Amino acid sequence: MSKRKAILYIRVSTDEQAEKGNSLNHQEERLRLHCTINGIEIIALYKEDYSAKTFDRPEFKKLLEFLKKNKGSADLLLFLKWDRFSRNAPEAYNMIGILAKYRVEPQSIEQPLDLSVPENKIMLALYLTAPEVENDRRSLNTIAGMRRALKDGRWMGHAPMGYANKRDDFNKPCLIPNVSAPLVKYAFEQLATGQYNIESARKLVNRSGLKISRNAFWHMVRNPIYIGKIFIPAYKDEEVAIVLGKHKAIISDALFYDVQDIVLGRKRIGFPTQHSKQDCLPLRGFLKCAKCGKTLTGSGSKGNGGKYYYYHCTKGCKERFRATVANELLYDIFKQISGNKNLLKTIEHITIDQYKHDNTGQALEVENVMKEIDVYRKRLQKAQILMLDEQLDAGDYKDIKFRLEPEIDKLVRKQLKLSERNPEERAILEFGIYFLNNVAELFTKAGLEAKHQIIGSMFPEKMIFENNELRTNVEDGVIPLLLNTSKGFILKKGGGTNKFAPPSQKVPQTGIEPVLPLLETGF
Repeated sequence: MSKRKAILYIRVSTDEQAEKGNSLNHQEERLRLHCTINGIEIIALYKEDYSAKTFDRPEFKKLLEFLKKNKGSADLLLFLKWDRFSRNAPEAYNMIGILAKYRVEPQSIEQPLDLSVPENKIMLALYLTAPEVENDRRSLNTIAGMRRALKDGRWMGHAPMGYANKRDDFNKPCLIPNVSAPLVKYAFEQLATGQYNIESARKLVNRSGLKISRNAFWHMVRNPIYIGKIFIPAYKDEEVAIVLGKHKAIISDALFYDVQDIVLGRKRIGFPTQHSKQDCLPLRGFLKCAKCGKTLTGSGSKGNGGKYYYYHCTKGCKERFRATVANELLYDIFKQISGNKNLLKTIEHITIDQYKHDNTGQALEVENVMKEIDVYRKRLQKAQILMLDEQLDAGDYKDIKFRLEPEIDKLVRKQLKLSERNPEERAILEFGIYFLNNVAELFTKAGLEAKHQIIGSMFPEKMIFENNELRTNVEDGVIPLLLNTSKGFILKKGGGTNKFAPPSQKVPQTGIEPVLPLLETGF
């Protein structure tokens, strides 16, 4: 009898690297020992780290290419167990047929099967699917165990900002406040003052030492973990729940819910009322010289028993005018915007209706996708139960799972993509409407920094003071629209001109941003 020749195939997936008995070295040792004992000649060795769901594997493709070029060079393909060869029964049967064309017999040294015996194909299906069934059962048990722990008030997973993962006296996982806890509390306290929006509060605590991304900060200030409670997401037929945790709270319930009112727009954000002498020059840096086009600065000078403030150009240009005149013109513009109630009401109706329309359509689409996911998961669960009750062949179950799982994954990705809306969007929209209706009052009460944010948001292209009028250097913009009445924004009821004039043709046009940036700043 001629000596048999074999190709050795070794496979381990990434999540199996640490599992006992599945390492590449262990498999190679066992296969080489088997060949030595049985007098089998080894002519090639292929090893890879890849999933066995399909045969679309780099090393296995090289193996097939070797057989095509070297027909008759081997009559055995040896591997440790059948799940090293494949975990997909239909594909495994197909590959066995392909190998047969090359007169190569695939064989497991630990689960040997004579595939010429038809009944052995049943055992083959069991060998191929049993490991994955075991993994699925372990996964279900893990999920059930984690949810039981959550319901008992124990946080599962990586500790959120401000906490550290520890073990209690019973060796169970628990959370304890760490060195970041005071900074987390500080973040909530600053938001609760109403003087900061989400992004400005995040930057503030970043400067204080709490380095956190925009998305993580949003989730942090919305997480009830900080008041000693745990959020449990919905799962199958179980609804969303919030339970009392076993960990120590970092902030009070009152502080947490004050912040929720602010970030969700239920509580209006105000402006700081501290003022300084520099408040007399809020337009400094936002005005361009009508003569030379340079940015104007401002300063005060004493005279006639008092101090007077002026906006003026740099040395060499004689442009200079009283700050109070320009400031009053700006305040008049804000008063006109706040007083244009008919237009603001129209804008409010249009934006809210559009938001609701978009949100309703998106919510309906997400709901439909979730229903599809639920249908597929129930089908898979039913197939698994039938297999465990021995009413469905393990190979058939594997085939069903192979077809359903990619569909579920595709739908889950679609659901996540549809749900990626900015959680602050509604709050920003509501505050933007509130802001336009009250911009004059808010500007009056604001400190210098807030005044600059308001001006910079509404006049990003800078303004020019000329002939006792403020104007921009663009023909069309949002501000003229907000000042518009049924008779046009240039004329007043009494026939006079609006103090906000159209741009001069002498100034180059640069374009204008929409008013939306003021919503993004929170002012």
